[in-house]
Amino acid sequence: MDQKLKNSCLSSEDDAVELQQHQNPTKPHKLPSEELITEQVKLRMEVIQSLTEPCDRKTYSTKKIEAAQKLGVSIRQVERLLQKWREQGLVGLATTRSDKGKYRFEQEWIDFIINTYKEGNKGSKRMTRHQVFLKVKGRAKQLSLNKSEHPSYQSVYRILNEHIEQKERKEKARSPGYLGERLTHMTRDGRELEVEGSNDVWQCDHTRLDVRLVDEYGVLDRPWLTIVIDSYSRCLVGFYVGFDHPSSQIDTLALRHAILPKSYGSEYQLRNEWQAYGKPNYFYTDGGKDFTSIHTTEQVAVQIGFNCALRRRPSDGGIVERFFKTLNL
Repeated sequence: MDQKLKNSCLSSEDDAVELQQHQNPTKPHKLPSEELITEQVKLRMEVIQSLTEPCDRKTYSTKKIEAAQKLGVSIRQVERLLQKWREQGLVGLATTRSDKGKYRFEQEWIDFIINTYKEGNKGSKRMTRHQVFLKVKGRAKQLSLNKSEHPSYQSVYRILNEHIEQKERKEKARSPGYLGERLTHMTRDGRELEVEGSNDVWQCDHTRLDVRLVDEYGVLDRPWLTIVIDSYSRCLVGFYVGFDHPSSQIDTLALRHAILPKSYGSEYQLRNEWQAYGKPNYFYTDGGKDFTSIHTTEQVAVQIGFNCALRRRPSDGGIVERFFKTLNL
């Protein structure tokens, strides 16, 4: 089984045609992360990938000049994009500034604003956001600060709105992700993925099986199982079994097996036809190194047309863990 799955990974060009079928009939989700994958981001990824290919120094310099011309930027900006790709993956190519969305004042002010709001709303006490801003002005006056040296009322409101939203999400969250009658998954960056049908969200994880098998070298060892499971139906849509430790390449093999239609001969003695396949709207995983280091999964996601998301915390992977627990009983 191990070798068959590896060999099946070689014909990626032919397989791309098959990925267009079996789409979820429901309307695709329009969540914030989809807006990041623009044509400009795809062009950046194409250019950066060409720079990561092995070559001599002279060829590399020529490639950088061509990349700068293709993107319409300076060579220095190309080098910065390459550094962002190495450090952040696709997210680094999708943002124009490393500090975009961050507050441009010291953490001390943020802590003061949030702590003032918390203290002002303890027990029966009530404090509005405007009252917090007045406290900020009072503290700035004590410190003899100019107007530009302390947060404005817009900044105070923005910080408190974010704090309140995060608090509400924590209060609503229930493992494995049900909010009332809705099944949702929370991402590490604070987004909420609502699961409304099959192929909306696929989850992926690994476990070491409680069995011992003999590998190709005659060594007795416990194999690794990587699975891809559909959050809505709890159906296993793909897997990979082998002695190799989890890696981005293993994840991609399991994902490929999930996406393509399954066809097994009579020698496998399957009771029923395995009909689950397609492609997800979101690929939902934990923050393991195999999912975040080499960014292979992100490259596949852009090429095929789905989005990657990281779990907010380990307990959000209860659907996958339940499958592993049942399997290893």
